[in-house]
Amino acid sequence: MMQATNIKKSFSGNQVLKGVSLTIHKGEVVVIIGPSGSGKTTFLRCLNFLEQADSGELRIGNISVDLRKPHKKDVLQLRRKSAMVFQSYNLFHNKTALENVIEGPVIVQKRPREQCLAEARQILDDVGLADKYDSYPSQLSGGQQQRVGIARALALKPEVILFDEPTSALDPELVGEVLDVMIKLARQGMTMLVVTHEMLFAQQIASRVLVMDEGWVIEEGTPQEVFSSPKEERTQRFLKRVVGAVSYEI
Repeated sequence: MMQATNIKKSFSGNQVLKGVSLTIHKGEVVVIIGPSGSGKTTFLRCLNFLEQADSGELRIGNISVDLRKPHKKDVLQLRRKSAMVFQSYNLFHNKTALENVIEGPVIVQKRPREQCLAEARQILDDVGLADKYDSYPSQLSGGQQQRVGIARALALKPEVILFDEPTSALDPELVGEVLDVMIKLARQGMTMLVVTHEMLFAQQIASRVLVMDEGWVIEEGTPQEVFSSPKEERTQRFLKRVVGAVSYEI
C-alpha cells in the first residue's frame, strides 16, 4: 500500500531524520509516538512533499519516487493518492465549510462541481457537521474546524490519510469529537498514518505502533507489545512520562 524507505532529512546541518523506513498495508492504522523533536512531523511532511527529503524512496501502490530528486509528475500522482490532516486545521478562512471541502476535488482534481458538492455534503454529514455547511471557520469551534479538515481530506478519496497531531491544538473537551471521527474511519477500514500524543487512541485503535526518538524508529510492534512490554529503555522512559496523562476515554 505505502512504503517509505530510508528517509533522511537535515535542517542547517542538524539531521532530523536519520533513515526512517515504514510499510503500511491497506486498512492498517499505524500510529507514531515519541518525544517532541524526534522527527515525527518532519517524517509526515516528507511523505506529503511539504518538505523535500535529502534521500529515500516513497512508494504508494505502483508509483515510486526517489525523494532526493522527485519528478513533478510523480509527486502529483502520489499526492493524489494521499491526503493530510494538519495540527492547525489550515482551512481557508474566507470559505465556508462546504467550500473548503470541495476546493481540492474541484480545483486540483478537476471533478464536476455539482458532484463534488453532493459528496461534500454527505461527508460533512458523516463527520457530524450537517448543520455547518455554510459556516465559516471563525464560526466553528476548534473541534469542528478539525472535522472540516478531516472531511476535506476524505473528499479527495485518498488511499491513505496522514494525520499530524490532529488534536494537539484543541481544548481537552473537544478532543473526543475529533477522535470519534478517526475511530469511525479506522473501523471502516481507512488506511491511516497518525502522529499523536493520544496514548489511549494508540493503544486501542492502532494496528501497529512505532516509537521515534532522535530521528530514528527505535521500536515497533503491536500496541500490546509496545505499551505492555517495551524492549528499548528510551521507549520505557517515554511511556513512563506520558501514559496516564491522557484526557479521552474510548
